Parts: sequence; C-alpha cells; structure tokens
Amino acid sequence: MPRLRPGPLRSLKLRLHTLYMAAGAPSVLGIAERVAADDALPGAPSKDTVHRLLGGAQLVSLEDTVSVAAVLAAAAGEDPSVVDAEVRALWVRAGQERGAVLRPAGRWDPLRLGVHPAPDSDGSADVDLPTYLERPHDITLRGRLAQASRSGAAVFVLLVGRSTTGKTRSVYEAVREELPDWPVLVPADAVELAEWAAQDGVDGRTVLWLDEIQRFLSGAAGEEAARALLRLQDEVTPLAVVGTIWPEHLRQLTEGFDRSSETGSTAGHYVRALLTGRHTVIQVPDTLPARLPGLAGAAARDPRVAAALRAAGSSGRMLQHLTAGPELVRRWESGPDHWFGAAEHAVLTAALEARRLGHAGAVPTRFLNEAAAAFMDPAARATARPDWFATALDSLVSAHGSGPPALVAERHRPGVGAPDGYRPDDYLEQHVRRVRAHIVPPAGFWEAARWARSGDDAHALAAAAADRRRYAVALPLYRRAVELGAGRARAAWAVLRELTDGPEAAQEVAAGDARAWAALGVAREDREGPAAARSAYERAAELGDTWSWAALARLAEGRDGSGSEVAEAAGAAGHLPVWRVLGRIREGRGDRSGARMAFERALAVGDAWGGLGLARLAERTGANGEAVRHAERAAAAGVSAAWPLLVRLRWEGDDRSSALRAARRGAGSGDAEGWAVLARLRAGDGDLAGAEAAYLEAADLGMSSAWRELALLAARAEDRPAAERWAARAACDGDGDAWTALAEMRQSRGDAAGADHAAREAARAGSVEAWTRLARTRELGGDPGSAESAADRAAEHGSPLAWAALSRIRERAGDRTGSRRAVHHAARLGAVDSWTALGLVREDRGDTEGAERAYRRGAEAGDTAALTALGALLAAAGRTAEARKTYLDAVDAGRVEAWEGLLALVTAPAPRPAGGRLTARLRHTGLPVRRDSEEDSARVHADTGGPWT
Repeated sequence: MPRLRPGPLRSLKLRLHTLYMAAGAPSVLGIAERVAADDALPGAPSKDTVHRLLGGAQLVSLEDTVSVAAVLAAAAGEDPSVVDAEVRALWVRAGQERGAVLRPAGRWDPLRLGVHPAPDSDGSADVDLPTYLERPHDITLRGRLAQASRSGAAVFVLLVGRSTTGKTRSVYEAVREELPDWPVLVPADAVELAEWAAQDGVDGRTVLWLDEIQRFLSGAAGEEAARALLRLQDEVTPLAVVGTIWPEHLRQLTEGFDRSSETGSTAGHYVRALLTGRHTVIQVPDTLPARLPGLAGAAARDPRVAAALRAAGSSGRMLQHLTAGPELVRRWESGPDHWFGAAEHAVLTAALEARRLGHAGAVPTRFLNEAAAAFMDPAARATARPDWFATALDSLVSAHGSGPPALVAERHRPGVGAPDGYRPDDYLEQHVRRVRAHIVPPAGFWEAARWARSGDDAHALAAAAADRRRYAVALPLYRRAVELGAGRARAAWAVLRELTDGPEAAQEVAAGDARAWAALGVAREDREGPAAARSAYERAAELGDTWSWAALARLAEGRDGSGSEVAEAAGAAGHLPVWRVLGRIREGRGDRSGARMAFERALAVGDAWGGLGLARLAERTGANGEAVRHAERAAAAGVSAAWPLLVRLRWEGDDRSSALRAARRGAGSGDAEGWAVLARLRAGDGDLAGAEAAYLEAADLGMSSAWRELALLAARAEDRPAAERWAARAACDGDGDAWTALAEMRQSRGDAAGADHAAREAARAGSVEAWTRLARTRELGGDPGSAESAADRAAEHGSPLAWAALSRIRERAGDRTGSRRAVHHAARLGAVDSWTALGLVREDRGDTEGAERAYRRGAEAGDTAALTALGALLAAAGRTAEARKTYLDAVDAGRVEAWEGLLALVTAPAPRPAGGRLTARLRHTGLPVRRDSEEDSARVHADTGGPWT
C-alpha cells in the first residue's frame, strides 16, 4: 500500500489493497494472467502495470484498473459489478486530483509551510533561508519529536509566540532534523482535517502540520477538527502533531467566557480538551538571547542577518527585522498615496479588519472588493480606474523593495485556478490588532461582511458587532451565519432579536432550535428573573434539551419545592440525569432527605450515577457501611468515579485489603484515580514504599501527574537521584510540572542551585512556570538580583509573566522605581496587560494618579481591558465626560463589561440638557441617540429603532 496524501487516489489504492489482501495476496504475474484469460475484461495490464497499480503512487488506465479490480473481487468473493462501479467512481475522482504523493519536510518549500522569507536587499524573496540559530526552546521541541520516533507514541507540540518570532521555522528545522523521512500532511482547513480523520486518511509515522492552529479550531468546523485530532492521537501511532499560535488566540480558545446569552459562542468542549490536555506547550520568545551562539558568525556570512541586527539595535527583535515586518508596518502606517496607493491601502486595511474582528479564514475576494470602498475617501473612489481592485491585489501579493508581500493569496475551492481569498502578513496583522483595537470599521465594511467565507466566520463577525453594540449590524450577520450552516449562531440571534424587537420576534427566530430556546431562557432569567424564563425553558425541554429540563427542576424547586414533578416528567421523556441534578440541588440546600429521595429516584429510572450521589450523601452523614454499598452498586453499573470513592471509604473503614482491591478493580475499567487516592492515603500514613507502588500503577494507566507525585515523594525522602529520575520520566510525557514542583521545594529549602537546575529542566520540558515562581519567591524573600535572573530566564523561554509579577510585588512593597523598571521589561517582552495589572495594584493602594497613568499606558499598548478600568476610575473621580469617552472607546473595542459602566453614566440622575455632549459624542461615533422625555433619561437605540438595552 503506497503512502499517499488523504484524498481520492489514496481511497482508490486503499480499496484495491483491501481487495488484494482479501483475495489472498496473489502474485502480480498471476493477476495479469487472469486478466489476460478473461476476454470480457477491457484491460490487458502487464505484471509491471499491476505492480504500479497496487504498490505505486501512479494512476494507471481505467481499463487496467477495473480489470484488476474485477479479478481481485472474484477471488475475494465480492460482487464484481458492485466493485466495478465503486472503483470507476474512485478512479474518476482520483484523475482530478493533483499532488497526492506525500513529501517529508525536506522536500517541501518552507514558504509553503508558513516559514517567513527573509528578503534580499533588492526585495527578492526567492532566496535561501538564512542560517538557523538554535535557541533554548528548540532543544525542548526536538526532544519531543525524537520521542515520537523512539517510543512510537503520538505527540502534540504547540509553539506559542507572537508574530515573526520564528515559530514555524523552528518546527520546520526540528521536523527535518528529527523526523526526516516522515511525510508532512498540511490540511487546507478544519473541514479537510476532519474529513481526513473520518476517512482514516492519516497513517502512522506522519507529521500533521497545523501552522496558525486557530484557523483549524474556530467555529463548529473547528470543534469537529479538534474532536478528530483527539481521536487521531488515541488511534494513530506514532504520530507528530505540530502547531503554532499567537498567545491572544490561545487565550481566546481556552479562556473564553460563555457568551451564549448575548453575542455568541466561544471554543467548544473538544477544542478546550485539545488545548488543555496532554501536550507540550513551548513558549517562543520574540527576542534573541544577548549572547546567542553562532549569531556573530551568521551576521558575518549573511548580509541580511547583519542588516537585521543593526536595525534591531538593543531591542533583541532581530527576527522581525529579518523578515522586514517593521518596514511593512511603517508603509501601512504612512497611509494611502504614500508607499501604498489609495486602493492598495484600502484593500489591505479591509483584509486586516476582517481578520481582527474574527474572520478566521482567508478573506474572500468579493468581501474585499466591496469592503475596500469603505476605506477610500470620496476622491479616491471617484478617480479609481475600472481595474482598480485587480491591480491593487496584484500589487499587494507581490514583494516590492526589501519587504514581504502584504497579502498572501490562497485558493480554497477545489481544483487549480485563481485565488479566492487573501490573508494579510501576520506581523502587520498583529500590529493592527493593537493600534485599531478601539476602532470600529465603517458601515460599508459591515455590509460587505455578508460575503464571509463560512458560517463560522459570519458568526464571529456578528459577535464582534454585537460586542460593540452594533446590533443593527449584528442581526443580519447572525442570520447570514445560520444560512451558511452555523446553527449555533441561532441562539445569539434569538437573544439579540428579543433585546431589539421583543419576545415574539425572538421566538420566531428560535423556531425549533432547542439551543436557541435555552439561550432565551438564560437571558430572560438573568434580566427579569425565574418566572420570565420558564416558558423558554419549557419549549427547549419539549425540543429535547436535557439541560433545560434540569433548569425547570431548579426553578420549580426554588419556587415551591415541586422539583420532583418536573424531574418525573423529564424521566418519562427519557432525560434521566434530571433526578440526579435535583438531588445535588437539595443536598446543597441542606435538604438531605429530599436529596436522598431524588438520588433514589435516579437509580429507579436507570441513572446509575444516582448511586454515587447516595454514597456521597451517606458518607457525609457518617454512614460508612451504607456509603460502601451504594458506591459498589454504582461501580458495578459502570460509574468509574465510584472506584476512587470506594478506595477511600474502605481505607477509612480500616479495611486496607479491600481498598487495594477497589483500586485494582477500578484500574480494570481504565480508571487510574483509585490508585492515586490509595497512594495519597498510604503517604499520609507514612507508607512511602506503598505510595510509590500505587503511583507507579497510576502512571502505567496514563496518569501523567503520578510521575510528579513520585518525584515529590522521593524529594521528601531526600532521595535526589530518584526525584530527578521521576521528574525526567514526567518530562518524557511533556509534563514539566514535576520539575517545577522540585524547583519550588528546593528553593524553599534554600537550595538555590538545585532550584535553578530543576527550573532549567522544567523549561526544557515546556514549562516556563518554574522560572516565574522562582522569581516571585526570591523577590518576596528579599533577593531581587536572583529574582531578576529568574525573570530573564523565563523571558528567554518566551514568558514575560515573571517580570510582570515582579512589577506588582515591588509596587506593593513601595519600590516604585523597581516596579516601573519591571513593568517596562514585561511590556517590551509582549505582556501588554502588565500595565493594567499594575494599575489595579496602584488603585487598590489608593494611588489613583499612578493608576491612571498605568491604565493609559496599557491602553496605548493595546490592552483594551485598560479602557474599562480607566473608565471606572474616571467615573469614581467625578470626571464624567472623560469617563464617558473612555467607556465608549472600550465599547468600540468590544469590551462587553464597559457597557454597564456607560449605562450608569447615561442614566445618572444629574440633569442634562437634551442633545448635550454625550449625545454629540454618540452621534460623532455613528451611534444614534434618542431622548425619552417621559423618563427624562438618555437612551441609546440601534439603527432600526430598537433599544440597545
């Protein structure tokens, strides 16, 4: 079976290979002779042709293919006519495919994989890459990839860093070095990635290349892709999944809050599970270490490196200058009709704005064509030539004069042809995200947004508009998202329609969508109370939403204690967990008898988790024997969480042998937690050898945290070699927490050298947190010099958090000079929120002037949270006009929490003349304002006339 890229040709070869094996793997000569002996078959392949058909990457003639398939089908006992139709269809599709043969990294053009070119002095980008300079994070990366090759495991390595820091080049060099013969698969998008997994298109000994991984994890398609990646890591070995991502994108995907009641949805369950599960995160710094080996030699050999070093000066940001990122920023910043013509600048800005506001994929041509006009002034629009747009695109995708192309062309439609989408240079994109964070694009941009590439892209743009209180813009975009297949957008659409046009309009949108009705229930309960939410939850429950049944039970229980009636109805409708939820509600309220009845009903209707609820309830009342009986019943019914409880109950009942049996039985069902519980109990009882044995059992079942616990056990026993052995074993699984814990323990014991060694090993395993913790501990311990050294080590591995922490610690200690120096370090390293965090400390200490300065610096650095904090500070000081302006800037930046602060100012009781400064400000920013004379308060309304709040 030849190794081929997922697609039609691979499917054809796989089908033929399956037939070949089912036929008993006959010789190629024998197959050729059987075809020749059957005059009804159209082909006449030689044995070499049969060999190429079954074992090669080529596509042979249709006649020979169907003839060989017919012979194999007959030998395998399959229906030849069915096989013939199937193989013909696969052959036709395979004939339309290009580039099916797999290539290792060394045979890829690195630019196609996302590596930034380093243009020559004349602007040419088709030159060799400069000499690669290995940095500390490369050692960690190569170690993880080597492990995949040695151990046959699946590894997932994610490099996190700002734009143009060398993330992709680092992966490229590591894969070439450690996995030189592994083919590299590069999916076009999330849909293709999920399809490959569904079709079993990814084989072992493969590198899955996910540069800018957020492109594959956005929206509903991203959720399916994440689910596919999790399955691939379980089922395909050895496998290397490598990805890169900006820090802000990682935060959005892992720390997003639930916005279902207002503007949309964030990353789903599988995306979070992928990005917070077992993988190695490697921080990539955007500066080079001061004394990087080989740098001087590279500068002497390559004029590009020498020029980049001169341009970077003392900042250490040589990589960015090497790819001419700052020069491209300067050109864009100079505005239209300077380096870029008016049309070019407008097209580029439209692409940048689309990406900034959530369009994950390449921006479609039609979107750019229409949106660009909104960024051109009247004179430019009037004098543009008929071919202005095509000319602008041609110029933007070409490199000119020592700079990279401003736009990268892509094609997402099948087949070869003209580009259908464009994405901007990512260094410029990251800059624009900062400097335009508080700016809302013009109306023409939002009109063009209906041409978003996918439903998920339209959903993201709708959410961005709603976050900025552009409800008249958001509503049609939510509709468009639903039309394009983003069903999850309907919930946000319904909630917003209710806000702008009332409940009837919202109910029309919700229609038969259970998620939308549940979202309406949440919004109504939050806004008006439980009574207002009931009808929406009832409709969602009718449509099969289990969560809404549980919400109804909660409301009924709080209203008149009638939660049992709802749970009974839910059980009759097949929603068994509602009784269990009701039991927890009652237990939390202290109603143990009611909780017991609910858990018993859960058991009676077939929810085995009710037994676990009864066991925990009995344990809390001191009925250990009863708790054991219920836990055993739950475990026997397949509730794996019951085994750890049984271990603890048996131990507390002084039945150590039964505790051991419970841990073993839990392990038999794949649950390692029972062994971990037993290990902790043995350690607490002084049985360190028994604890070690139990942790080893847990580790063998895949619990990576068990290695950390083993390391800590050995360290407490003063067995340094064993502690380091276990920590190193944890690092092999990509878990640096064991080394981090050892670093903290050694520091607390005064072993600074040992702590440094452990922190270095933790960083090699991908955990920079050890250096950050050491910096905090040493600063608090009165050793600022060592603290700064630790912070520098963290920065070398890509984390500015240690310097940010030092700024806050020093501020609280009254060291203003040291605090200011530390926050400057942190901000220069990319921690744009460090100024805002420092401002909060200053405000808490009563230094409002210092807090204001810090917030303003944070806002200048691009941290939009600083605007909200500054608005609240100004409002508290009575500087109302300034507070309003700041809150409006925060709203324009998408800070949903700033809206409440603005409303508090708008509805303040102090008299204001109609059409005052606030009205003028709102009109100036394009937000229509209407004054309600009956209530004598300013109210902001959407363009459609509906209320904003």
